[in-house]
Amino acid sequence: MYKGIIFDMDGVLADTESYYTNRRDEYLGLMGYQRQENTDFTGSNEKALWETMVPNDPELRQETIKMYKEDFGLTVGMDELLIPAGGTHALYVVMQALLDEGDEVIAIAPYYTYYKDQIEAPRGKLVVYNAPSEDGFDVDLAELEKCVTTRAKAIIVNTPCNPSGKVYSEETLRGILALAEKYDFLVIADDIYGALNFTGNTRPLCSFEERPKRVITVYSYSKDFSMTGLRLGHIIADREIIEVACNICGAVTFTISSFSQRLGIYALRRRKEIQQGLREEYQKRMMYAYERMSRLKHVKCRYPEGTFYIFADITETGISSMEMWDRILDEAHVLVLPGDGFGAAGEGYIRICCTVSVEVLKKAFDRIEKMDIFC
Repeated sequence: MYKGIIFDMDGVLADTESYYTNRRDEYLGLMGYQRQENTDFTGSNEKALWETMVPNDPELRQETIKMYKEDFGLTVGMDELLIPAGGTHALYVVMQALLDEGDEVIAIAPYYTYYKDQIEAPRGKLVVYNAPSEDGFDVDLAELEKCVTTRAKAIIVNTPCNPSGKVYSEETLRGILALAEKYDFLVIADDIYGALNFTGNTRPLCSFEERPKRVITVYSYSKDFSMTGLRLGHIIADREIIEVACNICGAVTFTISSFSQRLGIYALRRRKEIQQGLREEYQKRMMYAYERMSRLKHVKCRYPEGTFYIFADITETGISSMEMWDRILDEAHVLVLPGDGFGAAGEGYIRICCTVSVEVLKKAFDRIEKMDIFC
């Protein structure tokens, strides 16, 4: 009997027996953690046990400000930055801070599943722009403009994109900013996969401003630093938005893990060496998955541009994304995600996640390629 492989569940691809042990050991090794008494990550063991106050650890905020200035030329003030409990929490806080009932937020589909719930929680309205799959899910600015109404409060831009892996060009990003200026709405930059970009288009949206004004940057350490369980991120925005967001954070979580924040300082100070290794490893796995998927009959894949997701086109099989998900699980004992879970633009696709070794990927693809539908 096959042992189950979690091929894609909430961003995780894993062998169920070894995942937790390996992830823990890989993470601790990556962060340079030594199992010794009185180990000091950042200069103070005691600080790791303190309860921080919103907007949270000032030293982590200072390191974040330094990073954005050095890497992107963006000037950020201490009152323009908040440390939340990860990217999803950050998005929730931003929506609560921005939206009144009936306000609209545009999402480019296929999009991260929780955008809809986060927008609707404060009684906002999700407006979906379905990026054309035939153009690799690129944005047609003229078509996008048709989604803008007088109630438009913001647009979410996720590049590299979950689930498609699409990286938008500088021309596209500038075009979106121009629309935001024209119609006076905000741009929420969901920069969760910023370091996992395999193209030359690596400038984040925030770098097109001298300091935070129209762009709200949402960030998480989960992907760029492999710190998923530590729940750490940041929000960069105009100080008035940050003031409201701080009030919301205080009411919802009061504070977040001080231990995670001290590790965040360590991660930022060593970001170049950490992220280079992660990017190279994920790109190797992505290329392996891309080559294996491309061999399958009735399947099309685009060359990976970013993230650690392969978004495979299975429309030639003649069956739906949900049916394909069910058949792969039933026949190969491998779990993928159906593309329609990421909006209507994702129908006819499946998402494959590459967050474990090539050896585990090989086991999964060896099973999948034996299915009659792909032979």
